[in-house]
Amino acid sequence: MSKLSSARAMRLRGKRAHVTHRTSAVLRSTLLLSLLALPAAAGTVKGTIPVADDQEAQRTVIYIEEVPEGSLPPPPSTPIKLSQRGARFSPAVMPLFKGTSVDFTNDDWVTHNVFSKSKVKSFDLGLYGKEQSKVLKFDEQGRVDIFCTIHPRMSAVILVLQNPYFTKPSEDGSFTLTNVPAGEWKLRVYRPGDEKGPVTVKVTAKGTAEVKL
Repeated sequence: MSKLSSARAMRLRGKRAHVTHRTSAVLRSTLLLSLLALPAAAGTVKGTIPVADDQEAQRTVIYIEEVPEGSLPPPPSTPIKLSQRGARFSPAVMPLFKGTSVDFTNDDWVTHNVFSKSKVKSFDLGLYGKEQSKVLKFDEQGRVDIFCTIHPRMSAVILVLQNPYFTKPSEDGSFTLTNVPAGEWKLRVYRPGDEKGPVTVKVTAKGTAEVKL
């Protein structure tokens, strides 16, 4: 091999090594961020709550009231869909982790509107037609009541929560909260017109706390 060819080969190997090192560094950083997003010591909360049927279950939210801000993972980067179909909002009750965006999609054949006069988030997305959508970020904690100017009977609730430790019960009333940081927390229940709690739960690392609401 000529000296020129040898020099080119050495430069090529050097570039490949640099790319490999840089890729490994990116993967290590991504893994580290993923690990940091999870609680260092976490457990599970399982329980039951009386529900009349699946419709009531879908309008019920069980959530941890507050955890230290420093232990929170980042909110999801992908918007969560709230559909308009059959002149109804679906879901009728949507819990969100603070900082999450909502994709308001018109899946109906008629024009719709989404607006709210809530103190937490006041907005008006205007009129838009079939298969159109508008995205809005919810970065303040609290309840947001939404409506449609064209169809007065359309309404829904967006419950913006401080943390991602929330769920809805199954039709039989059972529920599970996973990856809850270890500690003593207040568990609450939201249901339109009927809020319950708080109930104190003690979560241990890799343990399961049982509650009955």
